[in-house]
Amino acid sequence: MPDHNDVAIVGAGPVGLIAAHELARRGVSLRLFDKRPGPSHTTRAFTLHARTMEMFEHIGVAHRIEEVALPCPGNVYHFQGMSEEDKPRTDFRGLPTRYPFYYKINQNDFEQVLREHLCAHYGIRPEYGQEFSDLAQDADGVTLSVVDRASGEVRTHRSAWVIGSDGAHSRVRDRVGIDFVGDRVGVMAMMDVEISDFAHDDAWVNYFIGESLFMLVTKLPGRLWRVYLSDAGAMTRADDPRGSFQAVADEIGIGIRIGDPQWATQWEILNSAATSYRAGRVFLCGDASHVHSPAGGQGMNGCMQDAFNLGWKLAAVVDGAAPESLLDTYEAERRPIGAQITAGARSTHDIVMAFGQGLADRIALTREPGWQQRTVELISGLSHNYRDTVSGPPVEPVPGPAAGDRAPDAQLVVQPRKRLFDLFRHCGFTLLLVPRPGDAGDAQRAARVAALMREAFGDRVSSVLVSADRSADFDEDHLIPDQLGELAQRYAIAEGDARAILVRPDMYVGGHCRLEDADALVEQVARWLVPRVAVPAAAG
Repeated sequence: MPDHNDVAIVGAGPVGLIAAHELARRGVSLRLFDKRPGPSHTTRAFTLHARTMEMFEHIGVAHRIEEVALPCPGNVYHFQGMSEEDKPRTDFRGLPTRYPFYYKINQNDFEQVLREHLCAHYGIRPEYGQEFSDLAQDADGVTLSVVDRASGEVRTHRSAWVIGSDGAHSRVRDRVGIDFVGDRVGVMAMMDVEISDFAHDDAWVNYFIGESLFMLVTKLPGRLWRVYLSDAGAMTRADDPRGSFQAVADEIGIGIRIGDPQWATQWEILNSAATSYRAGRVFLCGDASHVHSPAGGQGMNGCMQDAFNLGWKLAAVVDGAAPESLLDTYEAERRPIGAQITAGARSTHDIVMAFGQGLADRIALTREPGWQQRTVELISGLSHNYRDTVSGPPVEPVPGPAAGDRAPDAQLVVQPRKRLFDLFRHCGFTLLLVPRPGDAGDAQRAARVAALMREAFGDRVSSVLVSADRSADFDEDHLIPDQLGELAQRYAIAEGDARAILVRPDMYVGGHCRLEDADALVEQVARWLVPRVAVPAAAG
């Protein structure tokens, strides 16, 4: 491997692997260091939510994830003494996505899927046994010191940029002097184990809740189950974890028999965040930048979305297609998402682990109007947005998803099936141009805006005409009808309206306006990318 690359990534867990994917598929040279002797063989995180699966579909690995995962309809809250019909649920099956559920998965299997894809498509493998120890920055790049754990030899590596995805106890964060502040909100233990005599539906994640006890029980892919435990007093005994878990299961009245654990661990639950996500040429990503309560299973999902956000931006800067100031938007956009993740985790944490608060008060939270819908949208990631940091073009607003919102999917063609997300499956921006049927003036406007985008940004913006009318200005890959009307429905395009919708590389809306105002979207792209020619100023 060369001793100089565009980007060095420290930590080859899920976050580091996603960062590597996003950079590699845009032609960025990189190295991926990890101090572990080899890939993990334990489950650790076990949930993948809808927005994460949409990301995986974009990357091209969703089909492999589905082969090694179990779909889960949601969560059941078994409060002690509550009848079966009264038990609250967070049911994900009504989500407006191709993934109206979440997946249960063994993290080691999931990481293997990402490693295989990274190797098969880009020839990149994590370099295990290579422990980051220190770094020094200058105006042109970063020099890393990396210890080969087998030989003890210290090697230096030169890189233009560094991503620290090395977890909550990040050494990268420590070496650049960024503080990690927050609160301890509890203690939790977990194990992967075979169990018997489980009388409930194992497709769901089952929360069993007592006044001062909490236990999660759910089936994982394969023969093992995941069991979480938290209580208000003493935690599990290190000399007898099975006995400790069995005692809690008996006290809550679950009725299961717990076997000998294949793997068990215990940790403090923190709600902490780095005071900055960046120090010069070094970025923090995932748990290195923020950690939350595991309630709801959002941690790994949100962390990978960090890398998905940073990847396309850093690649554009490395390639000279964007100004370095674009990198400032990484923290500006992702820090508020951390607050949204905390809100989603809190909506579950306050119910299952609010020890000292009566069960009646906690049950009352689940009866509040909109509790289930709000919780499901937050935990799934579908409601995460950048509205506070991404503003639309200065033109008349229109109904539907606005700048900063997740771009909804829609089925466009029945046979052969073609979906909106298929149009986004490339490395750049997508401009959807939706004229009124048979309107020649709209077709000319669409062609003109597409030409302006092409002149200013080349193939970094893919302009697509959404129309049943043929056009000499759009080839077969850039012309598609909205046969079912789903795009019009999801983007609130009424009959007689003509629209232009800009979608960023991370599948968030960059701008949405009337087709007659679409010139403003050329300038909108210039907020992120450097145009090759002068762009027209937006009206207003």
